[in-house]
Amino acid sequence: MKDREGGAPARLAALVLAGTAVAAGPAGAQTNPDEGGTELEPVVVSTTRVDTPVSDLTRSVTRIDREQLQQQSRLERNLGDILGSQVPGMATGFQGLSNFSQTLRGRNFQTLLDGVPQNAPLRATSRHLNTASVETIERVEVIRGGTAVYGFGATGGLVNLITRRPEKGAFNANSSAGISFSTQHPDDSFQYTTSHGISGRSGQVDYVLQGNFAKRESFFDADGDRIPPDPFANQGGLAESDEYDIFGKLGYTFGGGEQRIELMANRFELKQSPDFTFANGDPAENEEAEAVPGSINTVDPGNEITTIATTYTNDEILGSSLKAKVYYNDTSFIFPKFPGFTQTKVESEKFGSRTTVETPFALAGVDATAVWGVDFLYDETTQPGIDGPTTVPEMEQASVAAFGELEVPVGSWGRIRAGLRQEHIGVDIASVTNRLGRDIDAGDLTFNETLVNVSGVAFVSRRVEVFGSFSQGFAVNDIGRLVQNNQTIDGAGELSDEAEKVDNFELGVRGRTRTAEASVAAFYSSSDNGRTFDQDLNLVTQPERIWGVEATADYDPTRRWGVGGTVTWLEGEVDTDDDDSFESDLPTTRIPPLKLTAHAEYSPVRWWDMRLQGLFSGDRTSDGTGFGHGPVNDFTVLNLVSAFDTGFGQIDVAVSNLLNNDFFPVSSQASGRAPSNRPSTFTKAPGRRVSLTYSVEW
Repeated sequence: MKDREGGAPARLAALVLAGTAVAAGPAGAQTNPDEGGTELEPVVVSTTRVDTPVSDLTRSVTRIDREQLQQQSRLERNLGDILGSQVPGMATGFQGLSNFSQTLRGRNFQTLLDGVPQNAPLRATSRHLNTASVETIERVEVIRGGTAVYGFGATGGLVNLITRRPEKGAFNANSSAGISFSTQHPDDSFQYTTSHGISGRSGQVDYVLQGNFAKRESFFDADGDRIPPDPFANQGGLAESDEYDIFGKLGYTFGGGEQRIELMANRFELKQSPDFTFANGDPAENEEAEAVPGSINTVDPGNEITTIATTYTNDEILGSSLKAKVYYNDTSFIFPKFPGFTQTKVESEKFGSRTTVETPFALAGVDATAVWGVDFLYDETTQPGIDGPTTVPEMEQASVAAFGELEVPVGSWGRIRAGLRQEHIGVDIASVTNRLGRDIDAGDLTFNETLVNVSGVAFVSRRVEVFGSFSQGFAVNDIGRLVQNNQTIDGAGELSDEAEKVDNFELGVRGRTRTAEASVAAFYSSSDNGRTFDQDLNLVTQPERIWGVEATADYDPTRRWGVGGTVTWLEGEVDTDDDDSFESDLPTTRIPPLKLTAHAEYSPVRWWDMRLQGLFSGDRTSDGTGFGHGPVNDFTVLNLVSAFDTGFGQIDVAVSNLLNNDFFPVSSQASGRAPSNRPSTFTKAPGRRVSLTYSVEW
């Protein structure tokens, strides 16, 4: 057994020192006026609940804008794969309908669509990154690391999907159409996409209307072999699916521009109608699962999501600014059938509100700000059986939270934020006969938790900042799974109210010049009630700790070319005996291997842009037992995107997996040894694909 006593803090300190040295170089770079360098524009993010310039952030935040999303969607439309390749700290995707095993800094994350929760809190579905088409999204903001800013989850971070905004002018339209196919097996591998939208502003009114459609045939690996349509043990796949998304937004600004009301609605559907199913291979012999004709599904799997939100803002009300949101969200996630098990679907209907008030005031002679408000969430979740009995109880959750945060400048060289969030969560659980045939009586659970966040940023110079934070995250356990598998019942026959509370620490530095920017952050998180799976996919609650480092760098010396990249490394341990020994590694479905990304962009002429990007995923052999501990080998993927401005529209040519590398995704390797009565997850990644897209704005 390895000696790990005291290892994590020492390694974290070493990472901080090493990261500071790495970041100091790029941050001090100078512009080259002879090459026409252009100063990078300041960026503002809103995921902190109020608009904040990046230079004032006290946390690590990644922002992906519309142009970058469009570029990456030419390679792969699945948002999980896009974020896995672009966001430091996030595990890579596997081109599936589910984002199971795709963690953020080793933990689960919360997904919002314009601030509306997309997760099902009482029965984890891991499908919250597939609730809107990529064309609907204006930008993505990711808080890397647990946060109490929005609460009700987010132990590993927050992904906020911000929908499209209206363009300037009374009427604007956009249209696109694309096609892609496997170079190893063109037959049966085509994917068709089309998107059309209008938007504009006229007087006090603005609007957006967008419709998107995608049709996918089968996926094929580098050898030209058909990949099973569900690549991750009946969690859901994208192959042989149709995707629809209709999005609308209507806004009205009044009161001299100080007040605004906005209505947003989105309807997303993804239906998979597979003509193929699994034939298990043997991962120990490097035999992947094969696709064979047939289907055992009673109902076609897929997602159906309706999201509606109304937002009112007032920039001047009693000396404060107000943002109030009321929302409704209805989701239905139909899972493929497990052989020998009932096919099920998870239905979650929720409504809630978020109120945020920003109040400036004087504190000891300095201009301070208080951000405060109240959040409410009601959720009703069921998991009915489609072709068999229902073994998960009906559940209702009513949650309310009050929060407050102070932001105080420290002279001209820094800024400190500190706040509290008090959450009250009540859960009602109906009677049910669970999967083991045990009658579970109805019961109530109550959770009351106070969450603390303290963070700060120091302005070392006009272009360099050092930041650090302590933040707590809190999440209720997957109660539906626990009751179904008889895990929430203690010796007295009572439901258990044990939940997960995570302490997150972060220390980092970032800097920028006129043509370059870089950052590095070290992080550490711990929980007394961390959650992993045993070999039969039962939840196991044990103390755990995670630490790691992330680094980013971008250098754009001229208008014609630029380079950049990211580094993500983390490790995690679990105390299986609850004796503070932390003798085992966390599984690779939680802790991904080393991830390196790099890109180079070049514009030979004004109307032609090219981007070559690569992703390297390292190997990892975890010291532990249970689900997700399979050995993982490294792999490298290169992608190429080329855009041509024709004068009336743009043509994009993209090649994913440019070298046609033959490999297994991380999640496939780590969890490939499935229980004997379940489909294997040992499936290969797609081989080379070529896509052609034409888009026009008119």
